[in-house]
Amino acid sequence: MTDGEGSARDPAQLDNLPGQSAIIELLRVHAGLPQRSRLARVLGISPLTAESRPWYDAAVSEIEVGDALAGLGDDWVVLHALPVGTGTTDIDHVVIGPGGVFIINTKSHPGQAVWASQRAFLVSGVRHPYIRNMEYEMGRVERLLGSASGIPVEVAGILAVVAAKSITVREKHRDVTVLSTASLVQWLLARPVVLGPAQVTAIGAAAQLATTWQPDAEPVGDKDALRERFAAVRTQVRRAWRLQVIWATVLTLVGAGGFVLVTYSILLNALGALGGR
Repeated sequence: MTDGEGSARDPAQLDNLPGQSAIIELLRVHAGLPQRSRLARVLGISPLTAESRPWYDAAVSEIEVGDALAGLGDDWVVLHALPVGTGTTDIDHVVIGPGGVFIINTKSHPGQAVWASQRAFLVSGVRHPYIRNMEYEMGRVERLLGSASGIPVEVAGILAVVAAKSITVREKHRDVTVLSTASLVQWLLARPVVLGPAQVTAIGAAAQLATTWQPDAEPVGDKDALRERFAAVRTQVRRAWRLQVIWATVLTLVGAGGFVLVTYSILLNALGALGGR
C-alpha cells in the first residue's frame, strides 16, 4: 500500500517484524543464560528454558501469522508488533483495508482443542480471558486511530489460533472472530467493502506513526540484526529437536532389540524344559 503525498512515515514503526516484541524478550532472557555444555548439545537438550520458551513460541506463532498476512496484497496496510501501554504489551498485528480495520491476536495451542462462544474461550477445557481482553484492545485501538487520523474508526478483532487440533465456535461474537491461521487471509479478503482507498490511506498513515501508539516510543535498533539473532536461536532449537528425535528412535530400537533378545532367550529355555521332560 502506498501512502498519499505528505503522509508522515516513521521508519522505526513501518519496519516492525512479526513477533518483534516477543523476539526482543526472548533474546533478553536468552542472553542471561549460561552456554550449553558440549554434552547437552550432543544429547539435544533444548537451549530454551521455562522462562524463554513462552517468548519463543509466541515469536514463532506471530511470524507464521505475519507470513500469512503478506498474502493480502497492496490494497491492505499490514503492521506488526505495535507497542501500546507499558512494558512488553503490544498488538500482534493490525490490518487495514477495504474490508475494514482489524487487530489480530495470535494464540498458539498446538495439538489442543479450542472451543469459543460469545463470551468464552476454552483450550482443552481451560477458560482463557481472550475475548474480554480483545474487546478492551478494540476499544483502545479505535480511540488511538480515530484520534490520530481524524476519522471515526471501527475496529474488529481476530483471534488467530495456531496449530490447534480442532476449533469449534458456537454463538459467534459480533466483533471478535476466532480463526485458524490457514483461513485467516481468505476470511479477510471475503469481507464486504466498508472503506474506500482514501480512508484506507488516511487510517493506514496514522497507524504507521509510532506516536499513535506510544507518544514517547523509542525506535528499535538494527532489525536485520534482530532477525539474524532470532534465526540463530531458532536453528539451535530445531537442531536440538532433531537430535531428540534421533536419540528417541535409537533408544526405541535398542529397547525393541532387547525385548526380542529376552523373549528369544525365554523361548529357548521353555523349549529346553519341554524337551527334558
